[in-house]
Order: sequence, then C-alpha cells, then structure tokens
Amino acid sequence: MLRRPVRHLPHGFTLIELLVVVAVLSAASLLAFGVFSEDRTQIRYDDTRQRLQILRRAILGHNGPATGEASAGFVADNGAPPADLVTLLQVGALQARAARSPIFDPKPDDTTCANDGSADDITLVATSPATAPNVFAPAAQLVKGHGGDYLGGLAVNGRFRDGWGNVSSTDDAVNFGWNTVFDSAAKTLTITSLGLDNVSGGSDFGSDFGLTVATNDWLIPISGWTVQVKNRTNADINANSEGLSVSLLVYANTAGGDKWYRYATATLPCLDAAYGTSSDGQCINNSNVTVAGSSTVSAAFHDGCKPGVTVPGQGRIPQGRHLLVLSRNGLTGNPWTTDDKVTWTISPAVSSPILSQIDAIAGRNLPAVTLEIR
Repeated sequence: MLRRPVRHLPHGFTLIELLVVVAVLSAASLLAFGVFSEDRTQIRYDDTRQRLQILRRAILGHNGPATGEASAGFVADNGAPPADLVTLLQVGALQARAARSPIFDPKPDDTTCANDGSADDITLVATSPATAPNVFAPAAQLVKGHGGDYLGGLAVNGRFRDGWGNVSSTDDAVNFGWNTVFDSAAKTLTITSLGLDNVSGGSDFGSDFGLTVATNDWLIPISGWTVQVKNRTNADINANSEGLSVSLLVYANTAGGDKWYRYATATLPCLDAAYGTSSDGQCINNSNVTVAGSSTVSAAFHDGCKPGVTVPGQGRIPQGRHLLVLSRNGLTGNPWTTDDKVTWTISPAVSSPILSQIDAIAGRNLPAVTLEIR
C-alpha cells in the first residue's frame, strides 16, 4: 500500500523569536547612534579648538610670538588687540590700512606719551616735500591700519561661531556667541567657548575652554634696550650744545584717528668726531667740561616714555614695525621740550631725519640698531 509523503508547511517566527530579533536590532541601532553622536560631539569640540587657533593667528599674526620673522596680524597693524571679534572682520570706526607718515611730537602728552595734535607736531611726510613743521622723509613711511578681514573669509554670513554654533543673547552681533573680555588695565584678551551646553561652567563637553592673549603675547618691554649712535662726521657733537636723544615712534589705531606714541632716551653723552683734526678723543659734556669722548655712544630706553621719568609698565610697545629717529634737543638742552627737532643746521648739520625701522616681536629681544650721523 502506497503512502503519500508528509509535507511540512513553512511556518513564521514565534513571538519570542521576533522579540529577540527586535531587541538585537534596537541595541545595534542605539550603539551605532551613540557612537555617531559621540563622534559628532568630538568633531564639534575639535572644530572649536581649531577656531580658537584661527582667532589667535588673526590677532597675533601667522608667524606667532615665538618666531624670528616680522610679525603680522591685528596687533601689528593697529597697536593693540581688538576689544571684540567683529573688529577682526570690519574696519568700523578705525583707520583702514595705508602708508602712513609718523608724527614726531617735540613735547607729547606726559601721561599718555601720545602726540597731542598741537602746532609743534612734526609729520615725517612720506609723499612730497612740505613746509615746516613737516619733513620730507620717505624712509619713515609705515604701512599701518585695519587690514580688512583678518579671518581670511572663514566667517559665515558675517559670523564666526564656535564649533557648537553657540549664540549669545547679549552681544551676539559683536562676539558671535563667544564670551569675549578685553581687560584694558591688564592688557589681556580672553575668548571663551561655553561648550556644548552654552552655559558658563559645566563638565566634559559642556565645560568652558578658550584662549587668553596675555600681556607678554603682544607687548614688549623696552627698558634696558640700547641703540648705538655713531658720529661719522669731522665735527664733534657736544652735549652742552643741543645734545642728542633717540626716540621710538609707535602707531596706534583708534576710533578717534591716528595716534603716535613717543618713547625717548635721556640726552646722550658728547660724541667725538670720527675724522679730521677734531678727532682727538675729546668732546664737551653737558656741564661744559672737556672730557674723553668716543665717536660711538649708547642710547638707553627705560620703563616710561618721558626721559628721566619711570612709570612702571609704561615702557612697553606692541609687536609690529616701529620707527627709531634721532632728535636734537634744541636750546633748552633737554629732550621732551617744544624745541626738539629731527633736522638741524648746527654743525654737523642734518638736513634729512636719521631714522631706522625696527621689527618688535613678542618673546624676542629687540633688534640691535646703529644710527649713523654722516
């Protein structure tokens, strides 16, 4: 007797099997989502760190304070860090970058060291000769002022936010969600991201982190810096007859216009002639006494701007390019008086200012310079 084969009909998953499959898939999805979410958070954190470095370079220059090259960046162009971040993008009320003629003020403001805009200000004109009190000195010209977008086009819709895209409810228009504080007394700038939670404090990815542009990152002390002055003429330069002084002129870009700060040395010792019969190793000091003299002397700067007056912390200059200029004290015999001059007719006469541009870089010694009278 023949038997039909038994057919086993297919059947679905049991409920328990379905639940197990769903649980496994859910766990895998949650694990994948968690890994992706953590990776995305890490990316935002790393992006914020990179953006802080971009801000630092914009302020201090691509070379940074530890290199030996001429500095660039906002500080070098304008004489101080920006008070907010929008100033890194827009000129606003500041002066735009241009070739500028330094101003030598015979008697600057004693408190600020800046030229006071009075009639005795001497502009070292760099474009064409002019009448007194201006002096035609093309080599004095410095390129200074706001250079435009210091972030190199990296801002989006006029905003440069942190990696979290944080938005501030108070000053977003000027600081783009960063907590930015410029301490004008301490001369420091702090830029902080409030992290994932956009709230001060926190932990892990919600913690605050940022950068500080410290005083020593952009200011250089001039106290103790010496400049050599050499007399290469055949006439003595006596200290009792309108003695010499060395000044450093430093540019500052302000909303009210250009400012030129002057830092001056005391009157230099007398200089013996380098050539001719006057080259006898003697000259007359400021007490009208003949003394042993050399054709080369040192001019020393101190912590302050006015000769002989020390003001702690005042003798500091921003990194960037500045101008050294030799001046003659005038009939008063003392520098920092209204008769100081950068050209003179008294022998040996100087018809064009004796000057030198110098590069000051934070973290580096100021350069060795010799000003020669020919």
